[in-house]
Amino acid sequence: MVKVLEQATGGSVSRGLAAAVAVLLVVIHSACHDESSSGGGGPTFELGDPIQGLSAAESAAFERGRALFEKRFRPSEGLGPLYNATSCASCHSTPRTGGSSGLYRNFYIAHRQFAGIQSPLPDLIGPIVPAFGTPPHGSATFGLEGGRFVIPKNAFGQPVLVAQRNTVPIFGVGLFELVSNATIQSNADPEDADGDGISGRFNTDGGPIGRFGVKAQSNNIERFTRAPLQNQMGITSNAFLGAGGIVSASPRPQATGGDLPTSDADGVPDPEISTADLGDLIAFTRFLAPPRRKPFDDAARRGEELFGDLGCVKCHVPSLPSSRGPVDAYTDLLLHEMGPDLSDGIDFGLPQFAFSSAAGSRDEFRTQPLWGVSMHAPFLHDGRAETLSEAIELHGGEAETIRDDFLALTPAERADIIAFLEHL
Repeated sequence: MVKVLEQATGGSVSRGLAAAVAVLLVVIHSACHDESSSGGGGPTFELGDPIQGLSAAESAAFERGRALFEKRFRPSEGLGPLYNATSCASCHSTPRTGGSSGLYRNFYIAHRQFAGIQSPLPDLIGPIVPAFGTPPHGSATFGLEGGRFVIPKNAFGQPVLVAQRNTVPIFGVGLFELVSNATIQSNADPEDADGDGISGRFNTDGGPIGRFGVKAQSNNIERFTRAPLQNQMGITSNAFLGAGGIVSASPRPQATGGDLPTSDADGVPDPEISTADLGDLIAFTRFLAPPRRKPFDDAARRGEELFGDLGCVKCHVPSLPSSRGPVDAYTDLLLHEMGPDLSDGIDFGLPQFAFSSAAGSRDEFRTQPLWGVSMHAPFLHDGRAETLSEAIELHGGEAETIRDDFLALTPAERADIIAFLEHL
């Protein structure tokens, strides 16, 4: 195992670190129906706990990762010089560590657009607009006071696209690594061949199929972790497994920019988080258990039936098979066009080709998992919906007909659907 890991990491890995890496290569033992089942019972479970069945080494890596997730980084440790938060838990805190956050934690993303191609603003290295620090990135200065970077309407004569994001919860997302490419592809229907109005398609990160992020732009937990470390906190890192960590890889997996070392000019040596600590941070997200649904009452059971009858399950697929059992997340992990009112015009990833869709993902969003959805208001990608009912009412595009059918229900029937969602 050590020899394999040394090959994957360029021969720089120690035996102690190899053991830590090996922890993350172990298949998640109990990522099966018990983790997200509809029943109660079983061992006592608190939101924020790890999945069941971890080894002692895995549990230790999870707990070290939790401490790092909650750690408030200091400038002397690499925080900044451009940043939005001082810890991962600053944004992932509601209802507890690993969750979402209120509107006050919303952040901006921005792209300049030229000839159909989008790229970060000239002074930034990524799409995240920092609230603290003074760009440009290459010579940024650290600051503790606000004064968010002013987003220009144009950059070098090119229009700038701006969108807001609300933090996505990460409970249970490690299980998506166990969902195969074939499963995701089987639910895709990019040209709406069956004529049901739903034309989901998968996204990629420039190579393998994506699973994580508002637009499913990241393939694995490592890339999903390293990007916000720098873009939100200014913490630089080297790849942990990089291309070797790609899940459900395509026949010819590619290393992309997500595998490259990140750096900044804040005077703190790069990488600002050690490879071992990065591995523990990945372990926390990878092993964080999904919410357990509450025992259904009569209203929730009626709502579940209506949810299916309306066709909501065409996108919010109740369960996806994985290598360790069903993942009951109510998502298909695909992109769907959600109508002009929700469209943000921002491209991430390289979506599955479709004659009927644009090359990018600017009008589309990944189907948001619904497990635990009632515990982290507000809703939708930018938090514009204060209630679950409002979130449904704002669905458009592929969901417009289903949305209209929801609005045509009696108040009691709509209440049953909300009760169902509140029990997930």
